[in-house]
Amino acid sequence: MAHPPIVLTTDFGLSDPYAGIMKGVVLSINPDAILIDLTQQIQPQNIRHGSFVLATSHRFFPESSIHVAVVDPGVGTDRRAVLLVTPTASFLAPDNGLLSGVLGDYLDTPPINAERVILPSSLAAYHLTNSEYWLHPVSNTFHGRDIFAPVAAHLSLGVPPADLGQPIQDLAWLPTPQPTQQGDHILGEVIYADHYGNLVTNIPVGELADAAKIMVEIEGRKIQGLSQTFQSPENNNEEGLLALGGSLGFLEIAVQNGSAALVLNAGPGEKVQVSFSLL
Repeated sequence: MAHPPIVLTTDFGLSDPYAGIMKGVVLSINPDAILIDLTQQIQPQNIRHGSFVLATSHRFFPESSIHVAVVDPGVGTDRRAVLLVTPTASFLAPDNGLLSGVLGDYLDTPPINAERVILPSSLAAYHLTNSEYWLHPVSNTFHGRDIFAPVAAHLSLGVPPADLGQPIQDLAWLPTPQPTQQGDHILGEVIYADHYGNLVTNIPVGELADAAKIMVEIEGRKIQGLSQTFQSPENNNEEGLLALGGSLGFLEIAVQNGSAALVLNAGPGEKVQVSFSLL
């Protein structure tokens, strides 16, 4: 592959020109760049949503991919613009916790109550301080265009990470809330609702693999058992609600040919309880 792909993850949406402008900046610097949209539809200002999607998706891209993640409610403030280099990919993002999901894969013991984490030796990070690789003038409200996109383009052309800024030893930490187990039930929550209205939770399906019977409760509704597909008839909820293991490896709440988010009027932070008995 001549150039590593540049993968965009933002909350810019599709009705405004922001994502398209970022692509134009990249192509102006590297006309041969390979651009991929992971998504432009992260919920506005929802850093945890962006972190979760990035963490569960980046492994499906070619090694050495360059990820540009922009969910940046603090744009223009003193939050840092950073580059994180892992053994398999590079990540350009604001230093606001958006990279926490990626970081978590490399931490032996992710901290519970910490605002920043020290990087393990397998990772390197840089504060993007070399304005030679930016667009000018730099807007206070669009660093995606003026910093992250041009830096990604230069990185794809082979500019060494060390030329882009100063090495740093820590990054902001804003992890996805973790489910807790209490006896024979697991307490979790909804992380986000996808385009179909499926409610994606933070409960790994693997934790339920040994359960003989499962009851999922959300918003006062009970769902018996796990369905195999969105069209499985085995759910017994009169509203068509079903629970299943989603493609990202986490428990999802769905409605057959409908939207669980609308039926339940539920979204991020909604509590989910799974009761089970073991085999």
